[in-house]
Amino acid sequence: MLKKATIIMIMFVLMSVGQSFAQAPDTLDVPSSDSEGAVGALPRFILGDTTATGERNNINRVYRLKRGEIYLVNGKTFVEFPLTLIADDDDTKQPPVIAPFPLDDGSIPRVTFYCYEDAYFKNIYFLGMAPNGERNPWDRPLILGGTDTKMTLEGCICDAYTAAGIANIGENTSLYAKDCLWRNINDVGQFDGQFFFNYGSAMDTISVVNCTLFNGSSYFLCNAKQYANYVRFEHNTLFINNINPFYTPYLSNADIKNNIFFSPASVGETEEERNDGWYDWDGERMAVFSIDTIPSDMATNHSISEANRKINFVNNAYFWPQKIKDYWAGNDSLSAPVWMNDRTKSMFDDDTNYPYLVEENNVEADPGFNADVMKQIDSLLVFIKALREEGTTHPYFYNPSGAAVFPGRWPIPEDLSYTNTALLTAGTDGLPLGDLNWFPDKKDIFDTKVEPEESNVMPKEFTLTQNYPNPFNPETKISFSLKKSSYVTLEVFNMLGQKVKTLVDKQKPAGFYRVSWDGTNEQGLKMSSGIYYYTIKVGSVAESKKMMLLK
Repeated sequence: MLKKATIIMIMFVLMSVGQSFAQAPDTLDVPSSDSEGAVGALPRFILGDTTATGERNNINRVYRLKRGEIYLVNGKTFVEFPLTLIADDDDTKQPPVIAPFPLDDGSIPRVTFYCYEDAYFKNIYFLGMAPNGERNPWDRPLILGGTDTKMTLEGCICDAYTAAGIANIGENTSLYAKDCLWRNINDVGQFDGQFFFNYGSAMDTISVVNCTLFNGSSYFLCNAKQYANYVRFEHNTLFINNINPFYTPYLSNADIKNNIFFSPASVGETEEERNDGWYDWDGERMAVFSIDTIPSDMATNHSISEANRKINFVNNAYFWPQKIKDYWAGNDSLSAPVWMNDRTKSMFDDDTNYPYLVEENNVEADPGFNADVMKQIDSLLVFIKALREEGTTHPYFYNPSGAAVFPGRWPIPEDLSYTNTALLTAGTDGLPLGDLNWFPDKKDIFDTKVEPEESNVMPKEFTLTQNYPNPFNPETKISFSLKKSSYVTLEVFNMLGQKVKTLVDKQKPAGFYRVSWDGTNEQGLKMSSGIYYYTIKVGSVAESKKMMLLK
């Protein structure tokens, strides 16, 4: 029999050879108009980028859109190949806008991208509003499909949609969103205007970090009654929504921390709605956060139990404006929402049966947002009164200048920074609660991804340790030490010497540090299995070590 070391060596060789035959990524600029006109030029260009026999010209191609341009689309786009869509580097201009164009009959089409393979979107402005000021009532810009596929969004804006931002129809898929903004996602009902909704089956990972849902309506995160292997919901700001932000009853492994929920579940609930399960599936109070026991078939299929569920629901802030509280109090038919309903609280309080459910350091506190965005509470109150007293509703937009919504707002008019000093250091990481993009200096600290090791002893020399674990999947840690303040670059290279990703590029004080690499490149795409090198440069000193990524 082959020894383990021999098997690993064979894997090294085979994976490296396979990687060398892969097409190298290249970048192609996408025009906003072609010989057939502007409408539909974007999908025609991307879908038509094939050989004479129909194969993709380059399966790893990066499609780059031009800032300041509008890409008009008149229908759905079905993408059955890996898709990378980014903006150019000129950040002085508005991100490229993808928006619908009215059909011949005047209706507004859905311009959804259906992605059945891995997809990556960076700095794209998805706009639900057509040039004539109309919207599709069931629109959503992105749908995640396929099996074991991954969708990543970075720095994207989703504006003026009615139904949802992202939906899942796939199986064992993963969603990663960071530094994104969803704004004015609402329509005529309290269930319209979601960030994410799962119409599919079990998911692998849902990660939402440093994102904002501003002036929305419905769920921030609705995995429905499906299983997710891991959910990370960290440093997000929710400013206004109408119903419970979460609909995730069967969370089993989740970190929900350092978030702000401002005026969540604003419409309250009637007794009839509660009994009929409008907001909670089992007749409990509408709550910002709630869970339930996992069905036996789901527990069996995914090898989980109540005793090993791990949920960290910590260091979050929530607040309801007084105007909204007063309306609930003055309406005998309405009940106010709660932070946690009784069922959920009893589970978190039961350390015997649920030893890994942690709920702590969550506070009801007014962040102290500025007066301009707080004016939106008046529009929200008009919406609630119309819904509860007249049975009619209307979308409520934040549009302080009164300018036309199309072709989007740039720069973004809202500012979700705040003044509550206690919340400015209340994160588990000592940083402000909520989306750190509203605090750029703090966001810079978060983005370094370097964590000082716990040590009271200062290092006596520069060191770079072997990554651990190695081989690894999906993530590995690299540790180093600095005996004095130095400018540090830490980069990952493939076997051909091509840079894959920069992990650190910053002046760092003396100390011990640890940085993670998740096996992705600068575009957020997962790298293929094989050998990689990481190189650190500190002043005139450089050192490299080898590591192996497995899939």
